[in-house]
Amino acid sequence: MKHGTKTLLALITAALSTAALAQPKTTFSIANTATWGSKNYNPFTPAASHLPPTLSAIHETLFYVNALDGKVTPVLGTKYTWSPDNKTLTISTRPGVKWSDGKAFSANDVAYTFNLIKANPALDLTGIWKNGVASVKATNPNTVAITFSKVNTPLFYYVAHLPIVPQHVWSTVKDPLTYTNENPVGTGPFVAEAYSQQAIRVLKNPNYWMKGQPYVDAVAWYSSTGNDASLLKMLKGETDYGYIAIPNPKTDYQAKGPNFQYWWPVNNVNALYFNTTKAPFNDPAFRRAIASAINTKDVAQKAYAGVVPAADPTAIIPSQQKAWKPATAASLAPRFDPAAADKALTAAGYRKNAQGQRLGKDGKPLPTLKILVGAGWTDFITMGQVIGNNLKPLGINTSIDQQVFSSYSGSFQTANFDMGVSWGWGSGPTPYNLYYQSFAPEFSAPVGKTAASNLAHYTNPALTKAIAAFSTTSSVAAQKQATSTMVTTVLRDMPWVPLTARVGFNVYNTTRFTGFPDDDNAYNDASAPDTVGARLMFLNVKPK
Repeated sequence: MKHGTKTLLALITAALSTAALAQPKTTFSIANTATWGSKNYNPFTPAASHLPPTLSAIHETLFYVNALDGKVTPVLGTKYTWSPDNKTLTISTRPGVKWSDGKAFSANDVAYTFNLIKANPALDLTGIWKNGVASVKATNPNTVAITFSKVNTPLFYYVAHLPIVPQHVWSTVKDPLTYTNENPVGTGPFVAEAYSQQAIRVLKNPNYWMKGQPYVDAVAWYSSTGNDASLLKMLKGETDYGYIAIPNPKTDYQAKGPNFQYWWPVNNVNALYFNTTKAPFNDPAFRRAIASAINTKDVAQKAYAGVVPAADPTAIIPSQQKAWKPATAASLAPRFDPAAADKALTAAGYRKNAQGQRLGKDGKPLPTLKILVGAGWTDFITMGQVIGNNLKPLGINTSIDQQVFSSYSGSFQTANFDMGVSWGWGSGPTPYNLYYQSFAPEFSAPVGKTAASNLAHYTNPALTKAIAAFSTTSSVAAQKQATSTMVTTVLRDMPWVPLTARVGFNVYNTTRFTGFPDDDNAYNDASAPDTVGARLMFLNVKPK
């Protein structure tokens, strides 16, 4: 064991302040690039509200769908079938599973969970009940039948990833919206053990249904203030894994030695979101002009040293472009042209004054516009700086607004921002998933209320209709037509500017463990350590 790891274990023992801490033999340690909030393991709260192990280690889903290749991995569900009319989804649940308190899991828990979020719509973060699900019933202890009022086969992705909770615990909860679930009962490979603001540790679940796995006795997360602090932990060998956006992973990490490895597959996009609820961002003409003033290739080069490419203007990831990218996109995609952007702003009513300041339609100089980023997230900070430099010649001043994760995500979700850099809060095996979660009205909210994932707070009837059309057909040709409408509508209205490809920022050290996902064994999509896909990594990493 490395000295740095010993030091960190001493730190966690002190930080967790638990008198009777068991000391596991093997602990898989994670450098977390952000701090976290109060003790909350409620899996139905937004990501910034619950603790990192909630979805990745403690609670399980029915299946895991790999966004890279669409492969479905059984979890609490063992198989599924659609009826011939695609209006009934029958799921077989896994026999012999126990909750971490020793009680038996059954299909009744699955049906209960679905009906729990139906009764409490604020818990339905992926809009399952708003998109055609009519009923969910357990037809026997190992079978669940989900019926739909209309065809919506893409909804399987969200059905598959709903965390399942025990009926015997949650049925006694008075208010599941505010319930913090401080002593979580799950079926996952680990159970909650200890918590502090500096570290969280979970221990192997002795009742876990998968025989022989996980191979490690514990997983621990260590909080930090950003990418640089997390990278330092990795370079010192204090932690085994981090989800860290290093500017250049080849020179800044991999070059340090053979055990310093990274795996960054493209699975999403990073985008500049406009707050379309406020001027001047409520004007599509203003947004389109801004888009053509941003040099996305330079953004990618400076943020990731050429390791990550600029995003496609459609936001469709490379592995899906051949099948889904419409030909009409090429003529609508913004091109970097500062002179054209300047003219477009003036033509849209945003003139410059004699001092070169860009004026609003009211004739007053635009205020300094803030670009929201996560505190210490060096890649996003760099993106914001490049964007600011691009906009300055247009007479538009900007400033970088760094906020800790909970405040950062909350500002996006409540429309309390100007512009901001974030990833697509939705991804999946087709572009539908990204467009659905990014722009469907059920994921937006009025100013001051919490939007689940529509960060631009943007909707368009044509787009909403196309999203619905995609989900209600199993015809690939019809789905491609719907995708074309989604893409062209967004390119015309430009509620966001796709900046760079979004990769899974897996950075790991093979000194103590093997079994990390990579190109040769992509059992997940390089999932962040607080998401459902990370569970597979925790199951597969093995001590040397």
